[in-house]
Amino acid sequence: MESMHTSNPDNAPAGTYLIFDNYPFKLAVIQQLMYEADLLGSKYYGGDQYFEAYGDVSDVSERVSIDRLLPYIEQGNHFFESLNIPRALADKVTKLYVGEELDVYYHINPQWLDFEEYFDDGADFDILAISERELKQFPNLKSIVFNMYHTPPDALITQLEESGIEVGLFA
Repeated sequence: MESMHTSNPDNAPAGTYLIFDNYPFKLAVIQQLMYEADLLGSKYYGGDQYFEAYGDVSDVSERVSIDRLLPYIEQGNHFFESLNIPRALADKVTKLYVGEELDVYYHINPQWLDFEEYFDDGADFDILAISERELKQFPNLKSIVFNMYHTPPDALITQLEESGIEVGLFA
């Protein structure tokens, strides 16, 4: 799910919105600003919408559940990929937690933990890279805790530590 497009729309004044090169990192920032700090406008509730529409998830086959999930995953990804995050909020991000139970992941794919093999244990959410220009936007970011199925690459851990960001690993 690494995204090489930026989230700064062409018609926005330069510097208005944060720029992201790596979608999973953007999701971690969204989690902090939208779901934890309540600073990013209206929350997206795709996971809740899914379970309101499909109250019978325990009664249907895995294939039916996955087929139902795919449009919700697409809709959730579209929402978060196109979400513009004001640059002024970057200073509010002092720490990030990247764990399986995050709201942002649930609202993209509310059953990813139920079908771990199909969704490769959440690999789409793994932060594999953070560009220098992404990091430079967050001068107050002091720590990132990773608590996913997959450990982040050693090169990323080294990059973060060399940038003065404390890295916590739980897996």
